[in-house]
Order: sequence, then structure tokens, then C-alpha cells
Amino acid sequence: MRKQESDYRSTTNVDENDAQHIANTYFKQRAETIAELEKNFSLGELFQGVFSKLNPLFSIDCAALVLYNENMDHITRAYLTEAISGQVSCTEIISDPISLSLITKEISDFDFPVLKSRLDWIADFGENHCLINHAKEYHFHCYIPLENNGRIWGTFELHNNNRELSAEGLTFCCNIADFIAGLLAVMEKRNTLDLNLETVHKTQVTDVSGILLAEAKIKNLEDEIERLNTQLAQFLVFTPENDVETFTSTEIVGTSAEMQEVYKLLNRISSSETTVLILGETGTGKELIAKAIHNGSQRREKEMVKVNCAAIPPNLIESELFGHEKGSFTGATEKRIGKFEQAHKGTIFLDEVGELPLDLQVKLLRVLQEKEIERVGGKTTIPTDVRIISATNRNLLAEVEAGRFRRDLFYRLNVFLVSLPPLRDRKSDIPVLASYFLDKFAIKSNKKLQGLSKKAISTMMAYSWPGNVRELEHLIERQVVMAQGALIKDVEIPASTEKSKSVVAGVKTIFENERDHIFAVLELCNGKISGKNGAAKLLGVPATTLNSKIKRLGLAKKHIY
Repeated sequence: MRKQESDYRSTTNVDENDAQHIANTYFKQRAETIAELEKNFSLGELFQGVFSKLNPLFSIDCAALVLYNENMDHITRAYLTEAISGQVSCTEIISDPISLSLITKEISDFDFPVLKSRLDWIADFGENHCLINHAKEYHFHCYIPLENNGRIWGTFELHNNNRELSAEGLTFCCNIADFIAGLLAVMEKRNTLDLNLETVHKTQVTDVSGILLAEAKIKNLEDEIERLNTQLAQFLVFTPENDVETFTSTEIVGTSAEMQEVYKLLNRISSSETTVLILGETGTGKELIAKAIHNGSQRREKEMVKVNCAAIPPNLIESELFGHEKGSFTGATEKRIGKFEQAHKGTIFLDEVGELPLDLQVKLLRVLQEKEIERVGGKTTIPTDVRIISATNRNLLAEVEAGRFRRDLFYRLNVFLVSLPPLRDRKSDIPVLASYFLDKFAIKSNKKLQGLSKKAISTMMAYSWPGNVRELEHLIERQVVMAQGALIKDVEIPASTEKSKSVVAGVKTIFENERDHIFAVLELCNGKISGKNGAAKLLGVPATTLNSKIKRLGLAKKHIY
């Protein structure tokens, strides 16, 4: 059980409010001193001063300030402070860039305050985290990222021998980390400004009025060009760029960074036999992705069998999936082969798998475990060799927590996860997709179209697309049917969809739900990711996986303790 700060007031003898007041007064004084020191500012001196306040407040044995380069692949500097015989010392333990080790790479990837013990490190890496150029080994560690404006500048490390840092201490130290990160950002900005001023001075630009006049003329020209571009936009034909490598499937279109990440995953898993779970909103193309995975596998000689679990009545799903014997129930006038038997040696695609009733989830789990099925009314088991690809637009993890989806089935299906981004998050793909659909429906309608105007593309780029790629496809099909000339000068977004846009804005996506759920668990665990009472334990995932999810979902350091 985690000890609170109140357990140690007999030794620290400091009230929490007094501690906050002391720290605020100290940092105000330090900020004034820093402003006066300017270029003579010493980061080591500041860090020593910070630790001299933390040590008596929260009984912290050792602290380290580790700074990274912009690419996050080297430690550029590191300072270590500790109290020996009542005297606080600060040592610069790293002054030349060194590469990250496995453990320091793990620490640099933390986007959230992390509490880890010696036992946690040994469980994850087989060894405890030890400070570079420091022989002493600590039993409790805390790592707070130094984040400012989306950039991680380094890590603020706190190490103890006898106890874990309390929730109050962590909250206090998070504020200090923000202070240091902001200071580092200001220092770099100041250095950059100094370099720019030096460059300007060297060029000896003295005619300020001439510069202002030139800038005014340039602004007028830019405004005129913008006005002419607006007028010409509906007559200029948009030409998509094809300089980015796309996926080999002819039906999957998109060159955005988000889709490039999806392509990398598909190239890894298509040729394997692994079970795949595809997550994405309605209309993002989950079935196309499943088909591409099947076509890239060794099972491509057989057709992929598709089952929409949401479109089949609950009383018929079992018969649809596993088949039935003649006379097994009223209306069963003949034997029926189920989808799993049809997909033998091939692939079955379970779309909307989150809609399966709980009793069917149990039977599906048995098929995954035993590799055999039993028809409804049958008495013998039938071996089956099927690769399963499933998809859903639901947050299955939330469904598991709500008791509507079996946890063991979730982990069986979620062997390899492919998350499809909504169209609003990859808007750079809209022009390419629109051109693709235009060519497709022009051929289908036997029309010769020159293309879409830049104005039409701009209109589509400004829309949020709650129906994703499917909505875009239907819109282009409608425009092709209604086209009266060779060029589609503009597109009309239906008013009803504008209304639906405001509705969708209030609905959380799968990724937002997952993000909020993980954040709530982190708050419950006071930011602790690994270990006995860590968030990873509650969520049922490895600590390394949870940390990757935190980074992928964009969770930044929050003061929630």
C-alpha cells in the first residue's frame, strides 16, 4: 500500500501549505536572480537550489536532471544532486553526448510521470535502473518528463532508498518539472534570438523605412494574388500528386502520414497467419483493409468469407457461423454449411464483431482455442483451419469493462491491432480520394470528365466528413451523375450533413474513448504505470505496451494527482 506524505511528517516536520508557500517564494526569487544573471546563468546551480528545497520537504535522497537532443536519441547533459552529511552537492555527470541505453530509451519515451521500483525494473529488463557515473543503487524511482509545447526536453528523476514518492510530492515535483521545461525553452529561444541578431548586425541593414515600405508592397501583392487565386480556383483543374509510395492494393487510396503507418502494419502482417482486429469509425474502409490482408496472405487462393454480425438476427447467428443439421430446429429442412466451414483453409472476416451476443462469444472463443466447430444439432466436431480477421467501430475495451464483451475473447481477437484514422484526421488524402472516385464513376457513367476544380477541392477540405470515406464516395458519385460539363467546378455539401456534423462533434470516437479510459485509470493509480498497483496491471496489458499507447494516443503530462 502506497504511503502518504502524512506518514512522514514526524520526520519532515513540514506542513503541505507551508511547503507550497516556501516553494513559491523560492522560485519567485530564483526567477528574479536568473533575469539578472542572463548569460551567466548556471543550470547546475539552479538544480542544486531546487534539490535543497525538495530534500527536506519530501525526504528525496537523490535527484537527476537528464537532457536530450532534439532527435531524442542522445543524452546531451545530465546533472545529479544528493545530500551527503547535510550538504547538498551538484555534479555534472554527463557533459558530452552519449547514446541511449535500453533503459534510458525506455525512460525518454515516458510522456507521463512514471513511478517504478527496483522490482519493476528487474521484471521488465532484468536489472535495476542505475544512474550513469554513480555507483549507488536506489529502490524507488520517479520519472517526470520535461515537456514544453509538445517537445520533451529531458527527464526530471527522483530516487529514494526507503519509500516511494507520495502523491503530494509527485504533484509538487510536476510543477517544478514544468518550471524547468519552460526555462529550458526560454533559454533556447534566447540563444536563437542572439544568433539572429548577430546575423542581422553582420549584414548591416540600416534602412528601416525602406524595409517597411518593401514589406507593405509585398503584402499588397500577396493580397492581390490571393484575390485572383480565389476567382480562378473554380476554373483550375486539380491534379493529384503521385510522388508518395502507396500500398499495393488498387482499392486502398491515400498517401498521408497516417495511412503510411497503416501500410507499414499491413506489409508486416499480410503474409503471416496472425489474428487481426481492425478498429475504425463507420465508413473508414475496414472491409477493404481486411481484403488487402487476405490478398497478401498465402490463403489468397480461397475467397475471403464475410460475415456482418450486426446484420444477422441473434437467433440465426450461430447457424450462420457454424451451420446446422437437418431437423435441428423448426425450419431446418436441410443441412446447412456454416461460414467457418466455407472458409476452411481461408480467411473469415467478422465485421461488427462487437455486436455478437455473449453466448455466441463463448462459442467463438472455443473455435479460436480448439480449432474446431460443431453444427447446431450436430453430435460430432469438425476441424477447421481458418484465419480470423475481425472489425468493429466500438470501443471493445470499454465494452469489456461494461461486461458486454468477454475479456478472454477480446485478447484472442486483439493479437494484432490495426487502427484506421477517420477522414477528418487525414485530410491530405481527400484530393486523392476524390480524384480516384471521380475516375471510377466517370467510367461507370460513360462520361468524359476533365476533373475537379481547385475550388471544389477546397470546399471538400473544409468539411469534417462524419461519414468518412464512404460519405465522400457517395458525394462524388452524385456530382458525376449531375455533372453538365467536363469540369466539376464546385461540390454541394448537403445541409443535412452539416447538421449531422454538429451532432458528431459531440460524440467521442473510439480513440477518444480509449484515451479517456486510460487517462482515468492513470488518475486512479496516481500516475503509476507498472508494478503491483500500476495502471498496466489494472488494464491487463504489459507496462511497455501501455506506455506505447499513451504516446500513440497523445496523452501529455497532466497534473491530476
